[in-house]
Amino acid sequence: MAVTFGRTTGAGGVMVADFEIDLYAGALVDGTNWLKGAANGAYPGTLDGFQATNDDTSNTAGRGLKLVMGVLTLVQNGNVFTVGGDADTIHGMVVGGSGVAGKSLTCTTDFSGLGSATATMLAEGTLDNRTLFMAIVS
Repeated sequence: MAVTFGRTTGAGGVMVADFEIDLYAGALVDGTNWLKGAANGAYPGTLDGFQATNDDTSNTAGRGLKLVMGVLTLVQNGNVFTVGGDADTIHGMVVGGSGVAGKSLTCTTDFSGLGSATATMLAEGTLDNRTLFMAIVS
């Protein structure tokens, strides 16, 4: 499965990931749940075997970071795009210039925690041209 961006707000707007690159293999720096061993909390009393996993169970290592590059088309002010597919968090995003004189395009995301699942586009009017973007997701 690939990283996807679905529009959740607004009448128009398409955000397509052209390609993605895995930035590294393994867990995020703070993702150490897989090292906790027995999920039932039996350490250190009655020692169970080391039960770390690297999948989507309770002791998961987490998703690896990906660099995604793609294109925005028909962007309207206030469009909200939600990341999905192989990712559920946006750690950072850069939007290229709009390419239209007198019309700017920027985006905002909420980085108060690990990141945000959404990016909100701030556009001066409706941009019906192709605008490139880069994002780091996991």
